[in-house]
Amino acid sequence: MALIIAGKAACVPSQLEDRISKGFRAVEIITFENQLKHSFRMMQRALQNYSDSLEFTSIHTPSELTISDTLNEDYRKRGLSCLEKAIKLATRINCKRVVFHAFQSVSKLGTINEMISLRDRAFQKCVEGVRSLNKLCEDSGVTLCLENSSANIYFNQVLYIIFTASPNDLLRVVKEVDSIFLKLCFDVAHAQNTCNVIRQNPEMKALFHVDKLSLEEFCEQIIDHIDLIHLSDSKGTIAGKGTDNLPLGEGEIDFQKLLKLILTKGLRSPTVLEIDETDVNNAINMAKSKRFLSRLIAELRQEK
Repeated sequence: MALIIAGKAACVPSQLEDRISKGFRAVEIITFENQLKHSFRMMQRALQNYSDSLEFTSIHTPSELTISDTLNEDYRKRGLSCLEKAIKLATRINCKRVVFHAFQSVSKLGTINEMISLRDRAFQKCVEGVRSLNKLCEDSGVTLCLENSSANIYFNQVLYIIFTASPNDLLRVVKEVDSIFLKLCFDVAHAQNTCNVIRQNPEMKALFHVDKLSLEEFCEQIIDHIDLIHLSDSKGTIAGKGTDNLPLGEGEIDFQKLLKLILTKGLRSPTVLEIDETDVNNAINMAKSKRFLSRLIAELRQEK
């Protein structure tokens, strides 16, 4: 059975047409808060027009939002509202997965006890939020995919992600929620960032209670719960423009080693090429990475 290799696109005809022209038969739909709030029906109609040409592997809630923030309740509620709307949109376009973020960020690390306390509160908010939508997921047959975050990002300023960057956080949420409608989205570039940060930042190492962690070890720890993969390259310890969501082969990830593990374990989750483009209407980097990935998979299968 062949792996599904999907591109990413916003709910914009020019982007959807471009992905089709680049040979993609599946896409993850990225969303924006204003779209979900004010253009829901327009999005639904636009996507339904492409249902014969594209499989919608997943819908991604707005990437800047989280359902677990403990420092800004309005911000958390916005994340939860968008997640609920994304589930309803997925139901209408025959999409079976919705990807969401549940990170807790801080601009400055406090004491280890302060950070553990904040992380625990974020964990509780995450569990409460997911449970509040479990009935909707059950009724609609949509699976929520909790995505792992980078441990250190640049978003207007440098931020530390103290919840959902480590595999332990992800497994803790899955165990506590205990629902067939909650799985994980394994973001490879984010995991690589976390591994790099653990190697270089003693405070984050202590918080995550991990002495060292490789990308393959990260994957192996959560592999039984993965329902979707986000694939891109990355480098360095601060995720941002120029270091994250790079074309495959342009960062520091050993894809041959990682894919060998994934294929050996028999993981068949769809793989989304979550790669940045200079022109979002011309997915050159995604197309190039799709060829890179297809060649690598073929080579690994020949080795068997």
